[in-house]
Amino acid sequence: MTFSRVKTLLDRALSDWEASNQRTPDLSRHGTTGRPPFSWTTAADLRAAWGKGFQLIQPEVIGNGKGGLANLVVDLKTGLGGRPRMPKGGPYLSDAEIQEIVDWIDNGCPDDRAPLTETTRLSFGGRPVDFSKSDRLIAVRPNPGMSSAAARILGEISPGAVSGETLGGFRVVSVESDAEASNHKLDLLRANPAVAAGSHVFHTSDDLVPFVPTGSIYVAFKPDVTAARQEQLLDSQHLQIVDARGDGKFITRITPQSSNPVKVADALQQTAEVDVCEPEFATPATTKAFNPPSGGLLADQWHLRNVGQHRGTSVGFRAGADARVIEAWTAANSLGSSTAILAVIDDGFDLAHPDLSGPGKVVHPWDFTRNATNPVPDLDQLNWHGTACAGVALAQAAAAGVYGAAPGVTLMPVRWGRELTDTQIENWFGYVTSRGAWVVSCSWSAQASNFPLSSRMRDAISKCARDGRGGKGCVIVFAAGNENQDINNAAAGRVNGFAIHPDIIAVSASNSRDEKSNYSNYGAEVSICAPSSGTGGWGILTCDVTGTRSVAGEVQDLGYAAGDYTYDFGGTSSATPLVAGVCALVLSVRPDLKAADVKALLERTARKIGGLGPGARNDDFGHGCVDAAAAIAALQI
Repeated sequence: MTFSRVKTLLDRALSDWEASNQRTPDLSRHGTTGRPPFSWTTAADLRAAWGKGFQLIQPEVIGNGKGGLANLVVDLKTGLGGRPRMPKGGPYLSDAEIQEIVDWIDNGCPDDRAPLTETTRLSFGGRPVDFSKSDRLIAVRPNPGMSSAAARILGEISPGAVSGETLGGFRVVSVESDAEASNHKLDLLRANPAVAAGSHVFHTSDDLVPFVPTGSIYVAFKPDVTAARQEQLLDSQHLQIVDARGDGKFITRITPQSSNPVKVADALQQTAEVDVCEPEFATPATTKAFNPPSGGLLADQWHLRNVGQHRGTSVGFRAGADARVIEAWTAANSLGSSTAILAVIDDGFDLAHPDLSGPGKVVHPWDFTRNATNPVPDLDQLNWHGTACAGVALAQAAAAGVYGAAPGVTLMPVRWGRELTDTQIENWFGYVTSRGAWVVSCSWSAQASNFPLSSRMRDAISKCARDGRGGKGCVIVFAAGNENQDINNAAAGRVNGFAIHPDIIAVSASNSRDEKSNYSNYGAEVSICAPSSGTGGWGILTCDVTGTRSVAGEVQDLGYAAGDYTYDFGGTSSATPLVAGVCALVLSVRPDLKAADVKALLERTARKIGGLGPGARNDDFGHGCVDAAAAIAALQI
């Protein structure tokens, strides 16, 4: 555990607070006169910081096993002196994340990252990736019906263990930060009859996002390798064949006699006869929104047509800083064809929303988390994101509602599970392909900073882009992300494998003044940008989850805000379905176009902003801002 991780957690908590409260907090109000201010720019700043009359990390608790008594930790958990949690309105951090901060304090508040116990470099998705074994996380999968027994055994073996998320059927567990002790505990758990499997957890960068091997390994042999030699190599690692993916290509699974999947892959990659050998990992996904909160008419949807004054003011608006959507409707003489199907893969959908629930509006809904046909949000997980994305793409106003970029097209809502594995990606993109999607909108990526796609993930997306729509290909649109960083900087450990896939449209964001959105990622692979939120500008008005619920006697509004709409959606999460909607509008006019033709059309007709000249592109905006009217006009020449 290092300060970089602590800083990431505190920065995220602050960002979530800003999103919930719609303002930047005055941290000086937490300070103490004559004392160092509440700050965490560096580890030294945090060690010395005071707040509300308390030193946040007192010297006597540093490195002595009493991190849980530090005022910072107490304040994050319960507040000091009866005050609310810090930041007010929390918790913005989970118990497991607070425990990470405790571990950091107990380890002496180190500035620099301690080396991980073991690192294996694998060829993954065609590029080298270092998988570092975590020294504090393990993963446990109970036998069916024995979850309680497994939890009890875990508590006996590691009393201080903190259970976290479930990935690939494994419960990720935080144990003491000692590699040797972690290995010993894992061995004890594996030997217990309540435990089906135990695994090490890996990281690909210093963000410490967990990667859990599922036990599945993809092996592809070179063309001249005999069947007997293939069998010999698979047998050498005690692998069981699960599926064949063509000549010499197999999905395999480890057996009790196998080493861990990373070691197996490393061994087989050293063999000249093996072309590809990649373990399947489960790792958290994350939506690419700017965590907005709060609701609706066309006049307030500046991203469709920006006249320079909206919502009662001209401040923050520049006339023409929009996607030219209303002009495109006029040019196409259509709001989009109902035969065009736009799939949104996301966290959940309120299909009872009046602007998403007209007759025939929805086809082939599916929930991959529940294996059911009703992909409704999980209220406890605050799954508001998918509804907002769908609204930006294709909402069709019922009475005083909102409009998406292509209100006449049909929605295919696909709920994911916030867990990324080769199998999941194959299932999601295979599903939308087989059910007839024309366009696929993906406002998400892996949570890990360094996430090149595995060969199976890359091939699943390519197959959708190639074989969808009867061989014309699905148009796949991905968010570039909101970290204000290059999406393909392997040297810095920053790779967004989804956004750099060659067969997709990667979308960055611009604000309501035609400027780069402050958070928007950038890079050579960015195809186009689209209007969204950002510093100096305004958020996006779209659909929100409807209704209320009662929690402990308190009535709470569902969604980002009260009512049926939010005015403050944003991030590349909003820019992406806007482009996806424009793609659906284009295909409504010219359904014969191939996926690559649509991408080239949008790039060719993009509106040049940020100083871009004719024919130029840059890493911030790609080829420019999406221009729906110009794209439709180009089809009619």
